[in-house]
Formats: sequence, structure tokens, C-alpha cells
Amino acid sequence: METPTSEIDDGATAGMSYVLREEEQLAQAWNTRDRAEHERNVRDNIDRINGIRQLVEGLRAQSDSIWERFVTLTLERLLSEQLREFLDQIEAEILTLSQQLVEADCEIDRLRARLQERRRSLEEKIATLELMAHRTSTQTHLNMMLARVEGLEAYLLGKKDVTPEAYDFHYKRHTTLPGDLLYIRVRLLTTRVAIAASNRSKQLSELDAELAALLPEAEHLKADLAILMTRVESMNELSRYWLAYLDIAREKMD
Repeated sequence: METPTSEIDDGATAGMSYVLREEEQLAQAWNTRDRAEHERNVRDNIDRINGIRQLVEGLRAQSDSIWERFVTLTLERLLSEQLREFLDQIEAEILTLSQQLVEADCEIDRLRARLQERRRSLEEKIATLELMAHRTSTQTHLNMMLARVEGLEAYLLGKKDVTPEAYDFHYKRHTTLPGDLLYIRVRLLTTRVAIAASNRSKQLSELDAELAALLPEAEHLKADLAILMTRVESMNELSRYWLAYLDIAREKMD
């Protein structure tokens, strides 16, 4: 008794529908547009890092200049009774520098947030792809397809030199050629999707590693800014000390 055509059609519809869903999910997980967007994002982040690096170098130069004048001219201005005017001038420069340092620090935070968000997006895609890759055991599918091909060959040609299990399986199911070909086709397609998903997952892992490599540079810039901020805070503390000294000295003179 042969398998009814309607059953074959139902199997074809269900099997191919599954394949189409898998292929669609694979395309949505990572496609050409995603790749182009990622490359633009990486270039933009690298440009941002270079811009922040140049900004930090400029702020370091300003800080060095203010610090040098502060430590070398404070005593001289004190002796010439021009210290208060000097400190007022320095304070204005320090305030401007402090604002620029805070802006640079915020820009680094935004950069780190962009990198982390992009990495989270990649991690989600990688998780989806790995699920697709593991959903189909390639080795298992190959073994199942091989067994089906052996049984189909035995059924069609009347061969007896295959495993009894494979031979009996086809006779007991009254296998038809269209059904077996459909089975093999679906298995091949789903296996291909699984292999493609595995390969893309590895590619995205490499892209994630490239993004991760940018984070240490951001942390280095953050550390450089912290040093400059500490220097600025030191100058603020010393300025307050000298201003308090001047106030005390003036009270004694009065």
C-alpha cells in the first residue's frame, strides 16, 4: 500500500515551511545591511577615539602650562603683592579647563556606552545563531540521511547487502520515492542552515573581539583624564589655601 499523495504533500508543506522559517531567521539574524551598519559603527567609534585622544592631548598641554605657571609664579606674585590677581586669572583658566575635562570625560562615557551596547547587540545575534546551529545536529542529520539513502537504494533496487534495519524500515513504511527525496532535501537544507549559522556565529564573535579591543583604549583615555582632573583639583586646593592666607594676612594688617 503506497503512502497517499495528500500525506506526501502535507509533509512537503510542513518540511519546506520549517526550512523557510529557518532561512528567514538566519537572514534576519545577520545580513548585508547589518554588516554595513557594523562597519560604519566601528569606523565611527575609531574616529571618536582618535578625536578624544587629540582632545586629551590638548587638555594635557593646557594643564601643563597652567601647572607650570602656578608652581613657578605663585611665590613671585606673593612677594610682589600681585598674588590675588594672579590667582583670579589662574582660577578662570582652571574653571575653563575643568569644564573641558568634564566634557571629555562624558564623551568617553558615551563612547564606552556605544561600544557596550554594540557588543550586547552582537551577543544577542550570536546567541540566536548558536541556537540555530545547535538546533540541528549535523552529524545526526548526516547519519539519518545516509540511513535513508541506504534504505531507499535497497528498496528501489531490491538490494540485500544493507543493514536489515534500514531495509525493513522502508518496507514497513511502504516508502515512496517522493517522500524519501523530500526527507533528504529538507534534512540537507536544515543542515546547511545550521552550518551557515555556526559560521556566522564565529564571524560575529570575531567582530565582538574587535569591539572589545577598543575598550582598553577608552579606559586608558579615562585614566589620563583622571590624572589631569587630580592636578586641577590640587591647584584648586592650593588656590584656596593661598586666598585664605591672604585674607588672614589682611586681617592682621587691619
